[in-house]
Amino acid sequence: MKRPTFFISSTIYDFRDLRSALKFYLEEYGFEVLASEFNDFRKPLEEHSYDACLKAIHSADYFLLLIGGRVGGWYDEASKISITQQEYREAYELQKAGKIKIINLVRSDIWQVREERSELVKYLESIDLSTINRELIKNYPSKFADDAEFLSNFIAEVSRNAETKQAIKGKGDPPKGNWVHVFSDFRDIIDVLKGQVFSLTPVKDLTAKRLLRRELQSLLARCLVKTRDGLSSPRWWIEKFHKETPVTLDWKEREYINVQTKSWDQISTLSTMLLACELNVVVLPQIISQSTFLDFDSTANSYKETEVYEALLLLQEELRRFKKANTNVTLSVIFENSPKYRSSYCKSIDIKAEHFLGLVFLLDRWSNIVSLCTSLIYHLDGEHFEMPELFPFSPVEGMQEHLDRERPTLAEVDLYIKNHDE
Repeated sequence: MKRPTFFISSTIYDFRDLRSALKFYLEEYGFEVLASEFNDFRKPLEEHSYDACLKAIHSADYFLLLIGGRVGGWYDEASKISITQQEYREAYELQKAGKIKIINLVRSDIWQVREERSELVKYLESIDLSTINRELIKNYPSKFADDAEFLSNFIAEVSRNAETKQAIKGKGDPPKGNWVHVFSDFRDIIDVLKGQVFSLTPVKDLTAKRLLRRELQSLLARCLVKTRDGLSSPRWWIEKFHKETPVTLDWKEREYINVQTKSWDQISTLSTMLLACELNVVVLPQIISQSTFLDFDSTANSYKETEVYEALLLLQEELRRFKKANTNVTLSVIFENSPKYRSSYCKSIDIKAEHFLGLVFLLDRWSNIVSLCTSLIYHLDGEHFEMPELFPFSPVEGMQEHLDRERPTLAEVDLYIKNHDE
């Protein structure tokens, strides 16, 4: 698998620690990092180091430019082009072709030197000084910048000020990728990266989410109903059947349940889709065991469950229930009460309550699986997650409320543990 790749471009001497920290940080998130001073950087022995760096940029997805107080090595000293500047120009051509994304960062000290130098130049031009003295003062090195003129020009090139001015006048298109981010420390750089690169989602999480989406998609492919109008959830038919044949608590002593023939034939025909329907998952259990859909709670110094994580747990439980209920015994009620075994004038039929409830339980699990998969896929595609409306565990009206009252909640369990420790 090709991982997203960063090329770090800067002078090395004054950025050594920062480059090392960035490489470590980005690699922890699963990115590949190209930094020429490290041993894992490919160094073709037959090529000059500068040429190797310029070539390596072509294999990167992101070009991270750091401008500090040093010029660094000259790529073309006669034309005053540094190797960092040439790397930027190489990346900019790739960006124009849509092959790389550039992230520009300038140390706040150097940005301030540039601003002050701009004001100084304006002042020097307003007083009576010889050209030589004016240039000497203007280019006097500071402790922050060893060549203020070069660095100011480099920042102006990266900012694309001249091109922007021409575009405003209607001469040419406005430049792209000319954002310049000023930073003071490592945290500032990370904040920039968080806004630009996948919100810094670890690559392993991105991969897991992609695999999860594919698995959910496969579940839907086996669960959706194909009609003349396209694919549809079975929920509409199941909900309609619930309304036409409500199972109430006062039926619990009955051996048989009376069902309208038309309603039964519709739902039993739909149920034949579940014959030999196996819903196996591999990614779901793995992703539940990871922190991909958990949020870190700094106050508790631990991870807390999100609504998405809760939906994944529900889906896993619904799949378990579906597998346990989807048997030949459960589905046999379809054939035992088919038109073949009754009069064509029969308006209603009596079905054994335990067989009837077993099938309805299975249908509810089927509908819930479709609803959860659909909502989760919407979320994985970038939408806000909303927990879907699900059928309760029990198909008997009012029974779920009774079960919920009897079953301890997680909060009650935590309270028990706390009191037990005391």
